[in-house]
Amino acid sequence: MAVVGYVACALGARRAAAQSAGQIGAWDGLMLSPVGALTPVAHDPGEVSAGAREISLRYGRWHYDADDAVHDNFGVTWTYHFGFARSQLSLTAAYGLTECPTCSGWVMGGVELQSGLWSHSVATTWGRPATLGVEVRGAAGGARYRGTDAASAFSFAAAVPLELSLPVFSSSRVTASIVPGAGYGRIVGVDVVQGGVLPLIGASVGLTITSRFSVNLGVQRILLAGTPTQLGTALSWNFGNHGGLRP
Repeated sequence: MAVVGYVACALGARRAAAQSAGQIGAWDGLMLSPVGALTPVAHDPGEVSAGAREISLRYGRWHYDADDAVHDNFGVTWTYHFGFARSQLSLTAAYGLTECPTCSGWVMGGVELQSGLWSHSVATTWGRPATLGVEVRGAAGGARYRGTDAASAFSFAAAVPLELSLPVFSSSRVTASIVPGAGYGRIVGVDVVQGGVLPLIGASVGLTITSRFSVNLGVQRILLAGTPTQLGTALSWNFGNHGGLRP
């Protein structure tokens, strides 16, 4: 079976006539990697000490309409903070469940590198500062179809997260981010290779309950007419040398 056939089945695709094969391949390649399969996680743009680490359990879901089954993505991300220029490296492993009678899942993996471009702190009545930040992020990812038809996907993406962190009760903080960007995605099979570049936009809001634990809700869309919006959540734990995390 051609890649377009089983990918369209696996992803429940309702393709618009105006969409090119390259755009369809780009959307598939991005959605079949952590870049599109999982929504962004908001972070405090304040300085982080070298050696701080974070584990995030992540979940994403999407469907085209009420008649389409919900498609689920599950992932775990490990993040290491270098402590200079607010730089961090993230590694993600994920699994995508595509719901249809003859579909199998996709095994995914990805890597991200993010660094701070600018940050500014503002005094608040809580006695702890609010922080604004602008970051730059690069990501690469890939996936392998677990069904009998050999298929794979890969992607590259760049984004500029805009982040805000506000102190609230006790030692907690609310963080929010808007993540505009663009990515290249490609789907590869026995007889079809399709790929291209598409813009994307994501957003997330999180509550850091303690210096070690936070909860995030996110949304993301790869901007192609007729395609759905990804919804997601993440539970994150900070550990290791987090003494430099701003309170």
